[in-house]
Formats: sequence, structure tokens, C-alpha cells
Amino acid sequence: MYEVLRVVNGIPLFLDEHLQRFQHSAELAGKEIRYSCTQLEAFLNQLIIRNEVDEGNILISCKTNLKAFFIAHNYPSAEQYKSGIRCGLLHAERMNPNAKVFQTEVRKQANQLMETLGFYEVLLVDHEQRITEGSRSNVFFIKGDEIITPPGKHVLLGITRQKTITCANRLNLKIREAEIPLDRLTGLDAAFITGTSPKILPIKEVDGHLFDVDNKVLRSLMNEYDKVIQEDINRRIRSS
Repeated sequence: MYEVLRVVNGIPLFLDEHLQRFQHSAELAGKEIRYSCTQLEAFLNQLIIRNEVDEGNILISCKTNLKAFFIAHNYPSAEQYKSGIRCGLLHAERMNPNAKVFQTEVRKQANQLMETLGFYEVLLVDHEQRITEGSRSNVFFIKGDEIITPPGKHVLLGITRQKTITCANRLNLKIREAEIPLDRLTGLDAAFITGTSPKILPIKEVDGHLFDVDNKVLRSLMNEYDKVIQEDINRRIRSS
């Protein structure tokens, strides 16, 4: 099991949600974390303080022993947030998708595709030709004024995915879970991925299908998500 947390201004974003999912992944994998969420939070705060890191990503994992350390991060550039990214397709499925556990073979195939063809991300396609999620992200599509994302039972329930749904509800936008057949990409207006490092990142192209990166619904979600981040930082500062 593992989690990747983003640190902003010395604050681990959405820490409660990440630690709860870490414990839940352990349960799904039939393992037990012998530390409580409160203890894990204390460990992570000490890690941030002792390393004097204000911005970065932390990996917390447990196979036999609990480990937590800073890892290299690659955040999208301002140009990528403006102009969008290219995504490829990978016909692969993750076992037990609701559990955040290492899937070595899928990760290896995805990395090879991204390195060889210059994709920022690859979207996974299951045996029924449905897009499920990114190799390290969740994916959303927009049709008209409606936001659509693959059903939660088929994907990792990403923290940024959850916060994006919250943002949509705060903005009174229509959002629903639905299967995304590969052959229906042409009829969709806009697309984006979500994740700890990319936040909400526009997609300009998937396998030759072009999307509108200036879509108003997409841009309003991006702005709202930045507000949610700041609210979480402010809340943690007040409680510290």
C-alpha cells in the first residue's frame, strides 16, 4: 500500500483523506497498519520539519515496514495548464482498483509508452473497451454542461477526484459517473486528469481525439480547486 502526498507551504494537503485511504487500502489488501492516523500524521509532520521542505511530494508505503520519505516530483508547467497535455491509451486493468497498491507491470508498460511517445499520461482501457482511469491519475470528460467520470467501482478513488466532485457540487455543475466507451471519445467536448501532482490538468489530445482546453466548465473547476487547496492550508494553519 502507498500514498503520495503533496506538501505546499510546509502543509501536507488533504492529509486526513490520504491517511484514511491508506488505512482502507490496507484493509482491502488484508494487511494491518499498526499505527493510527494520528500517529502517522505526527510522523509526517516531523519528516517535513526535519527536512525543512516547503514544497514537494512524500511517499508513505507499507509492505512489511512503514516507510515515508520525500520523492522527486514533476509538476505541470504553466504552459501545460494553459495548453493541455497529450495522453495515450494502454489496454490494461489494475487488480483491486479501489486499493492503492503498487501495480508493477501496469506501471512499467505505462512508463514505456510515455517515454517512447512523449505522452504526459496514458489512460487505461479495460477488456470491454472502456476508459477507466489514468495510469497515475483519474480522468473526467465534459459534454455540454455535464461532467462525466468513470464509475468509482472501476477506479482508484483518488483524493483529487473526490475534491473535484466537491468542487463541481459547490459550483452547482452537473456531474455523474458513467462508463466511457472508447468509441465515444469523438462526441465529448473537453477532458482532464486529476491527481496529487497535476491537480486538475486539461487534456488537449487522446489518441488523435482533440479536446477544448479553454472549456468554461473545465476552467471554473480549476479555479475552484485552487480555492479548496487554500482552504485546507488555512484550516491546518489555524489548528496548529
